[in-house]
Amino acid sequence: MSDTEITFSSGDVTLHGSLRVPVSMRGPVPAVLLLAGSGPTDRNGDSALLPGSIGTLRHLADVLERKGFASLRYDKFGSGTTGLGPYSVEDVADLGFSTFIDHASDALAFLGSQRGVDPKRLYVVGHSEGALIALSLAQDNDSIAGLGLLEPLAVRLLDLLTAQIDAQLDAVVAAGQLPVQIADELRVALTGAVESLRADGTLSDALPEPLRNAGLVPANAKALAEEDALDPRMLAAQVAGDLPVLTTVSSKDIQVRVEDVDALDAALVHTRLTSLHMTRTNHVLKDIGDQQSTGADYVADLPFSDEFTSGFGAWLDKLRG
Repeated sequence: MSDTEITFSSGDVTLHGSLRVPVSMRGPVPAVLLLAGSGPTDRNGDSALLPGSIGTLRHLADVLERKGFASLRYDKFGSGTTGLGPYSVEDVADLGFSTFIDHASDALAFLGSQRGVDPKRLYVVGHSEGALIALSLAQDNDSIAGLGLLEPLAVRLLDLLTAQIDAQLDAVVAAGQLPVQIADELRVALTGAVESLRADGTLSDALPEPLRNAGLVPANAKALAEEDALDPRMLAAQVAGDLPVLTTVSSKDIQVRVEDVDALDAALVHTRLTSLHMTRTNHVLKDIGDQQSTGADYVADLPFSDEFTSGFGAWLDKLRG
């Protein structure tokens, strides 16, 4: 399995990535654009915020090659060799979430133009936040032949962030690590921050430190507001009915709730939907068995989930016919 180092341009940014085209197949092959999750996540699915290797997107590329699919994965803006391109850290506040959608759109066009790739069989597979970008790309886009939404962001971003912070506050209060009064003050501040973002796309620079540590800082305000404005269920309802779509969710995923993905599935019921429910798989698609995920298992030396890999492979087999 060998990758070809590539670059493509999107606006004034040069993105670096890896193209893989199976050499044993005859004729043009179907191809998949792989989209990483949130934060500074590179072409392999590794995060600059976590020590060690995760490798989720590299694993997907391996499975795709075995099934006869080409793939393109890239270091998203802010990660890997791509970095910030011509921008400074201060400039990033002026860039919204649409920047990531534009980069993905240009990546898809680049993939479709490659030798050995069938431009009529282009698929987009997004992991976590990447699934939201995949749904955005699929709006009125007849160049996309199918979607894979893996452990997807299935509700509006700020609704998910609020639910996650509420759960964390409940846990530390129950453990006696935080007074109820302070937790309540944080909840009030969080509600105000969400209202501000949704009203005019701004954030106060005086939010409590725990909320700033969660990314609620003025430099992120534009991107947060733009991403939150994208409702995954509304986007899903507008996906073309003849499109094959795969969704995956696991009861061990601590970042995505099963009931939220079930609701996303309901919005996709008009499509050719395949829904994969798992019980041993963490958010980054590794097998954690009967243990509970803590986040530390993302970089642990664990095998990728067979229940995911086999289900994903079966979906790919159906696409090839």
